[in-house]
Amino acid sequence: MEMFASLADKLPKANESHFAIEIAGLSGSLFKVLSFESQNDSLCSDYRFDIEVLSEELIEPDLVIGKDVTFSITWAMSDRTVSGIITEYVCHGRSHQGYVYTLSFQSLLVLLKHQRSNRVFTDMSADAIVKSVLDKAGFPSGKLQLKASSPSLAMTVQYDESDFDFVTRLMRRYGFVYGSTESTGSQANLSVFGSSSDFSAEMEEITLPYASPTGQVRPSESVFAFSKKASLLNSGFRLYDEDYEKCCALSVNSNNQTEVGGFGEDSIFAENFMTEGDGDALTKVHQQSIDCQRNLFVIDTDCRALRPGVALTITDHPNYSGRYLVVSVAHKGCQGGSVEYGSKVKGLTYKNQATIIPIDVQFKAPVIKRKKVFASFNATIEQEVDNKGRYKVKLPFNQDGEGEESKPTRLMQHYGGPGGYGMHFPLNKGTEVMVAGENGDLDRPIILGALFNEEALSPVTFENSSENKLVTRASNTLLMDDKEGEEKIQLFTKSQENILEFNATEGSEFIKLETKKGYIDIKSKEAMTLQSQANIVAQADKEISIRAEDAVYIQSIESNIEINAKEAIQLTADTDIKIQSADSNIQFEAQQSINLEAAQDISYFSVDGNVELAAHNGNFTINADRNISIVGQGSGSIQLSQGGGKIEIDAAGNITIDANNLNLSASNISVSGSAISHN
Repeated sequence: MEMFASLADKLPKANESHFAIEIAGLSGSLFKVLSFESQNDSLCSDYRFDIEVLSEELIEPDLVIGKDVTFSITWAMSDRTVSGIITEYVCHGRSHQGYVYTLSFQSLLVLLKHQRSNRVFTDMSADAIVKSVLDKAGFPSGKLQLKASSPSLAMTVQYDESDFDFVTRLMRRYGFVYGSTESTGSQANLSVFGSSSDFSAEMEEITLPYASPTGQVRPSESVFAFSKKASLLNSGFRLYDEDYEKCCALSVNSNNQTEVGGFGEDSIFAENFMTEGDGDALTKVHQQSIDCQRNLFVIDTDCRALRPGVALTITDHPNYSGRYLVVSVAHKGCQGGSVEYGSKVKGLTYKNQATIIPIDVQFKAPVIKRKKVFASFNATIEQEVDNKGRYKVKLPFNQDGEGEESKPTRLMQHYGGPGGYGMHFPLNKGTEVMVAGENGDLDRPIILGALFNEEALSPVTFENSSENKLVTRASNTLLMDDKEGEEKIQLFTKSQENILEFNATEGSEFIKLETKKGYIDIKSKEAMTLQSQANIVAQADKEISIRAEDAVYIQSIESNIEINAKEAIQLTADTDIKIQSADSNIQFEAQQSINLEAAQDISYFSVDGNVELAAHNGNFTINADRNISIVGQGSGSIQLSQGGGKIEIDAAGNITIDANNLNLSASNISVSGSAISHN
């Protein structure tokens, strides 16, 4: 008690100044503090102090608005300061003492509330993003103490958010604990830590005795009121999501870790985590943010050094002595000594009411749910398709983000499924597309489709509105024309060099397969049928080849087969060639010669009819290097006739020579027989 008594002796007397305000660029004696109150002086928040001041001078608002300010509170050990930026000025007019003003200042975070941005960050951690946003907002780099971290995030989008809302949402999501810490020389820092215990370790620990109100003068600063508050809150959390890359569902959960009971589970879908480890970390933050609210203590004190994040030891309480973490403080002060607490605590120059939690309970600020953006945005393809069919897109609202333009982004298609089937028409760099956020989350973009513009004209306009058309980058085209009476389907390559057409024009229907360059290759593993109710024409400027491993059949059921050639027709076979007419004749005709040639025999055979060899206007010659044999069988005869003369060999073997004159000439003629008749 002697120490506290000595501290009390060091406080200013009633007629001395307990509070002071100093504004950059103005004299420290310009203002006298009359009273003040605070709002929202809490961990993970932007505090505000409203200071009522008196000045002999008429001060215009441009001299104070936006200026750095330091508010000093006299304390026995060492003066305590709260620094910030003046954000509001009210002049209440002139009294007999001078001009009365209310000057409001807020923490350095207020700078971020006046900056509204749209940005895309890729492959950056939350702490790196926070630092980047603060730098871009002009936050003094020397006043930032950043000692928290998170995993690298594939894509983080700030859209239609103030910088304050964005960094607040981001820091709370990953459990960062932050607030203002005052250092020597009235230097205020924004300190960001990964836990409340790390934050409090940076603050000066304070010990206060508990002294219930008695109406007597208290010898030292103390806690003079102590309340306990407990609430029924949900017991746990469940976070679940889908990992499209692994085609699996992710689900993590947590439960109440305190002695105060809870009920129910808060299920949150699509929290955007890709592994169970990341999900566990997010769930832990959600759980701690509500567990620290289950069992709260509210104290009233006159300790001027009490600030959020301070570790406070309370002594002399019959039930609740111990160590606590100060979560928030509501300050109130008056130079006139008019601050009171009930009927037994009067004449206070300063008092506060603080919310505290046991020191072993980790504090996390309530997680702020990201704002769902159910809208679509035009974008352009920044990087073409990757090995998983994804793209990177450039969003038009991205002002000064960092990293790639986006994470790999999926393209929505009309058809797809497991096993690799589906459809995909690759998009080129620079193509304008429409993008939306999966489940309203812009951190997870989806390409909805491509858009036409002045540089990418639509292949269908009012001029060809009957056409349904697909044109690829290389001008490969699928055209389905619904024009009445001229319906058709065309599939062709650039400049229609290769074309397949199904034309249903009334009265002129046809199918065409054509190539202006190269060749056409048609193959079938089994049968291939080519059939027409009219003509089939096969035409080539050069050769037509028909080849089969087995037989080749050419048949005309009801008419002729005609083979014409400007030059020779050649029939070649490794074995036999057979030309057969089932019911009629076979006729060989040539304007010049017909030559039959065989390496071995040539046979002419008629089953039921005659064999006739004739030369109407020329000679008939039979040549042989060896024998010439003319043999007849059956009842017929062999006859040679010319000009009325003939030689006949009948079936009995008789030879008859009938002629007008018979000339026999030889070196020797022998005639022998049993008799010579008709001599």
